[in-house]
Amino acid sequence: FHPLWLLAFKLMFYGEKDTRTFVSWLSGPLFFISIVIVVAWTAWVFSDPDNEWNIVARVVAAERTGCEPNYENYENCRKEPGSEETCFYVEKNDGKESLKFPDGCDQNCTRVYNDCLNGFILWIGPVLISMTTFFLSFFCTFLRTEGAREKDVLNFGVVWIFLIFAMWVTTSLAGTAAGVAAALAALTLASFVASAMFVAVSFSKAERNQNAAAVFERLRQKYGKHLDVGRALFVVTCAPIVLLYLGFSTVNQFIRRIGIFPCSQPPGEEGGLFTSRTRTQVDVMKSWDRAKVYTFAVYWGIAFMIMQVIVANLTVVFLSWIIEATEGLGLAPITAIMCAVGVMMFLLPPVPGVPVYLTLGIVLPAEGHKTLGWAGSILYCTGVGVVLKLFSSALQQKGIGQNLSHYVKVRQFVGINSILMKAMRLVLDKEGLSVPKVSILIGGPDWPTSVLCGIMRLSLPQIMLGTTPIIFLIFPTCLSGALLYMASVKDETGNPEFAWAGTISAITLSVTAIVQFGSMIVAAYYLEQTAGKRAADVDAILDDREVKEADDKAAHLKRCYRDVTQWDMVPFTAKLLLQTSLGCIITSCYMVQLFSSLCFTPHLLNL
Repeated sequence: FHPLWLLAFKLMFYGEKDTRTFVSWLSGPLFFISIVIVVAWTAWVFSDPDNEWNIVARVVAAERTGCEPNYENYENCRKEPGSEETCFYVEKNDGKESLKFPDGCDQNCTRVYNDCLNGFILWIGPVLISMTTFFLSFFCTFLRTEGAREKDVLNFGVVWIFLIFAMWVTTSLAGTAAGVAAALAALTLASFVASAMFVAVSFSKAERNQNAAAVFERLRQKYGKHLDVGRALFVVTCAPIVLLYLGFSTVNQFIRRIGIFPCSQPPGEEGGLFTSRTRTQVDVMKSWDRAKVYTFAVYWGIAFMIMQVIVANLTVVFLSWIIEATEGLGLAPITAIMCAVGVMMFLLPPVPGVPVYLTLGIVLPAEGHKTLGWAGSILYCTGVGVVLKLFSSALQQKGIGQNLSHYVKVRQFVGINSILMKAMRLVLDKEGLSVPKVSILIGGPDWPTSVLCGIMRLSLPQIMLGTTPIIFLIFPTCLSGALLYMASVKDETGNPEFAWAGTISAITLSVTAIVQFGSMIVAAYYLEQTAGKRAADVDAILDDREVKEADDKAAHLKRCYRDVTQWDMVPFTAKLLLQTSLGCIITSCYMVQLFSSLCFTPHLLNL
């Protein structure tokens, strides 16, 4: 609702000012408000133990918000057979709330509320509001530019790309017990909507149409051969919305035809099922290379399913099994097992590093605190994580990337002669530490970044040096894992022994997300700056001759393939198979995203 009340404020007090000018003023005030909100929330949390987030607070919040307990795997946790009440209850003595477990009621029965995130979302709501306000302040800075408004629209697109990066961060944090992943997902969606509303009120309809046309023309000139990839992403994400839009257009056209409303627009001389505007848009989509677009859309869907199922679910299940399997072993054997598992996980292309570090933070301090203490075990865990990351990166760069660099097809596939790859080489080739270099090595996906360094045959010692600041991501992640374990430790009465651990874990997980997301933003920014402002240096990097020759040879084959895969030339059976595949993958993506609880059994990383 930020854009709505800000627009109302503008209409009441600054009605004579241009909306775009007013929005550009908001950067500083919104940033200040975001800081005030998070400081006030932190002070509120630590002012009273009852304000902290722990198992007691989760149970109380679930009961107050009316969240039904899930007895599917915990039938013995009912107060009575057939009853919807839990066998445990919350008791308040001397102003302090605690859990009571009568005889026969297992302390693990609190897990019946594992699916209840309403209370956590409400508790962390001010932080989400603060982060949304901070994002809007960041967005408003893009409207401060003077001159061509076309640039503002391009900047708006850049902001949305940053939001897509946030989805990777959300996937990386899947399985955390604090519900931070769900909160980040809500924040990302809210930021999408808020930024769209801001851009809608900042430009008139004529300006939006004019600027959009100019932006599309620039994109066509600069990225023409890659536009089908973007169109495919639009198809796989927006197909149901497009179908709904076509349905509304059909109803609209029907109402125009029967003339119920005298003030409605005429249906158009050419008639048809859709309105004139919709027919134009449909004609544009029909002009696409549909066989190519649909094929890329299927690839996008497969990539999404890999991230959501293999990375966000299967990885969590596997690591949870590791946590259970290593329980009770000594610190040395657990460390050896986790190092072996960590290297194996890092060698899988889609797996991010954060779940590995989080698991280290849960497993190692659980055993290590007995000899090293909690602080010592967390530092030990961080050191193991850094060594594991550096060793895995070296293995990926030398063992995989450098060996793949001997194959022309591989270098051709990664676009070794592209401007982006040359800009990346220019940044990473610089000796020592620099913000652009570190942000790419930390912010980029683990496996692809290290393997690309090997394919480009970059210096291993320099890449290792640039990767060492990864400690600023590993430490808060390991700390979060340790706090998650500490939050699960209960005393004899079944109440949390470290009541404050759940609160701190939520904060440290947010810090982890900020570090990862921030490094992605900085990496994308510096790559774009290098490609634009150091164009002469980028052009001075010689093309890979073998790849260039392969590209020239492949150009003729690509033209032939494009000609024979034009939609009118594709056989009916092939069309039906491609459209069926597309429909299945879109349905699967929406099922996994919107009905995840029906597709999978929720599984958490903490004990």
